[in-house]
Amino acid sequence: MKEFYDFLNMGEFRIPICDNCGAKIWPPTNFCNYCYSKKIRMSKLDTKGQIIENTQSYIGKRNNLGLVEISGIRVIGILDDGAMNSGSSVKLSKCGVDTDNSPFFEFSSA
Repeated sequence: MKEFYDFLNMGEFRIPICDNCGAKIWPPTNFCNYCYSKKIRMSKLDTKGQIIENTQSYIGKRNNLGLVEISGIRVIGILDDGAMNSGSSVKLSKCGVDTDNSPFFEFSSA
């Protein structure tokens, strides 16, 4: 979805919301996964959330990673503090698109 990447390129996290049924469309697509409407709008979400699960990556640069639930959706991202564990409150501190056109999300303590 082009609009999702456009906002990420500006460092903004927005997801599509269905104007027909109000569903959050995650992962982002051009139509609603529930009612199949194409009437969607890009909306900001509260970026505070909670870590569901965390681990470490040893591939390339060593990173702490977490599955984070924010506003009812789940996102995998980098945890900037190694002391964050499952259940920790976090906030989305940075998002964007890497040089290989992959989205990234970074979380810090809330």
